[in-house]
Parts: sequence; structure tokens; C-alpha cells
Amino acid sequence: MAVTEIGCMGVKPGLNVMDESTQEGQVLMGAWKAVTSAPGGPHQVYWGLEVEDPSKLWAFFDWDSVEDHENFAKSSGRDAVKDLPTILSHGEFTKHVAVTPSPPLALQAPVTEIMLAYFSSDISQAQKDAASANVREFSDKGLNKCSDIRGVSFGWGVENDFPVKGGEEGQTGSILAAFIGWTSIDAHMKFRETDAFKDNVGLLRSLEGVVKLAMFHVSCQSLKKTAE
Repeated sequence: MAVTEIGCMGVKPGLNVMDESTQEGQVLMGAWKAVTSAPGGPHQVYWGLEVEDPSKLWAFFDWDSVEDHENFAKSSGRDAVKDLPTILSHGEFTKHVAVTPSPPLALQAPVTEIMLAYFSSDISQAQKDAASANVREFSDKGLNKCSDIRGVSFGWGVENDFPVKGGEEGQTGSILAAFIGWTSIDAHMKFRETDAFKDNVGLLRSLEGVVKLAMFHVSCQSLKKTAE
């Protein structure tokens, strides 16, 4: 099953990791080049700072399966990212989501809206199906009416212990994740003023069993896997 690895890390204060002309930017780019050129590495890596909190670096990796990622981590993965602790303060989490379509083309858009809907770790399949249906309907009736959309993918986390963004210390749960590509943040904000949004946003706000909804933006750079 194709999955997208999703990880969040803290950037050390005062560092501009997204500028490859800086030393810290070269360290970050070097890590991703090592990851995408090593045997068994991901098909593609995307990374960007959270717009709402630039101290957080988000990274996303396309894999054929969780097993492929685990095997890579055991082999050459650790060496590929050995220098990251020099520029990153900590790692918050690394998990996996299975979204459709996959890989999520929304991550290649100028700006990607990430929506994370958190549920209890023991959510039933019936509740998952109902929540997925709501998101699909919101996409069909709302997002698909907007010309500024550059791709939509959504699906459930493979694990059921995702740290709840903005939640209480140690709080975890299952997530329904959506990746929504936009031409700009301004385009997203303008969409929120349209009838297509206002008439359908209730589908998201009324998700049964939702513990918390989190939304943020990233503008990703990316690298594709080089031939082995």
C-alpha cells in the first residue's frame, strides 16, 4: 500500500534552512539528496516550513509501503540524515498516511493546506467511512468548484497514535489527513468567502467523533529519487 511518510521537526533559532546559500540550508539539502540517492530511498521528498509557525519544518516522503520505509531506515537511512541534528532542535514525530490519490500532487502546489482531523485511537471502521464520505463530499461540492485548486488527496493515518497538534501534552489519536494544493494562501482565504465554502464547510465541522481539527500551510521544495 502506497503511503506518505509525514514528519515534523523543530528548527534551531536563527537558522534559515530553506535557503540553500546558507550553511544550514546546505545541510538540509544535503540530507535530502542523500535520502533520494541512497538504495531503497523514497520516490520523492517534499519539505517546507509551517507558514503559521516557521519554527516547525515539515517533511513528506513517498513510499510504496511502510515496510519499504522501515527497511530503508534500518539500512542507509540513518546515515543519510546524520547531520540534521546540527540544524534541528528536535523531532516531534514520524508517521504514515495512506491518501488517495497517491502520491499527493497537492504537495507540488505553490502552497499546500494540510488539514488534520483527530479522532479517538479506537475509532471504528464505520466512523472512518462516514468521516471520509464527508471529506469527499466537501471536496466534490466545495474544493472542486474552485479554479485555484492544484490537487486534493486525503486518507487515514496508518498508525493510531498521532500526536494531536495543539492538543494536551501526550495526547494522541487517529487522523484523517487532507492535502489541498492552492495557487496561494490568498486564494485559499478568498475561497473561504465563497458560497461553495460556506454551504459545505459544515461537512467538516460536523465530523462525528472528531476530537480536534488542525489546519496549516506549507510551501514545499522537493526532490525526486535518482536512479539507483
